[in-house]
Amino acid sequence: MSEVLIVDEWFWSDLNGENGEQKQKEAFYFLETLYKKCDRIAVAKGSKFQQKERKFSKDAHTDSIKRGIARLYFSKIRYDPKKYEEVDIEEQKDGDLEGINRHDLYLVRTYYKTKALIITKDDKLQEQLGSKGIPYQLRDAFLQGYL
Repeated sequence: MSEVLIVDEWFWSDLNGENGEQKQKEAFYFLETLYKKCDRIAVAKGSKFQQKERKFSKDAHTDSIKRGIARLYFSKIRYDPKKYEEVDIEEQKDGDLEGINRHDLYLVRTYYKTKALIITKDDKLQEQLGSKGIPYQLRDAFLQGYL
């Protein structure tokens, strides 16, 4: 059975190489593994994740590594509804949002719509999610078990 995951923006920073070559490779392997396992990501429509996705797509043409990553991502994941679930959170009113940083609200709203695991590397968000009983895993621990 496939798993649905909510991934925050660390993903794009890693794929861009902003966190070093090793993190970039791990994020790429995450994409390959997601594809092979038939898992999918849930992404809030119009979210920061999608904004960074568009920026990555525009910037990828200048770098051969990023171009290869973009080719895999867009051809095998982004435009495949079995791999990418776009979630409309505009009407989402359920769930406890108190105390959540406004920049992370889209992640929590996506969770309340999908009940999917949130993958983050934000320590403050981790504390907020834990206090609300929302399932999450930190990026490094998740990837260690997933890859």
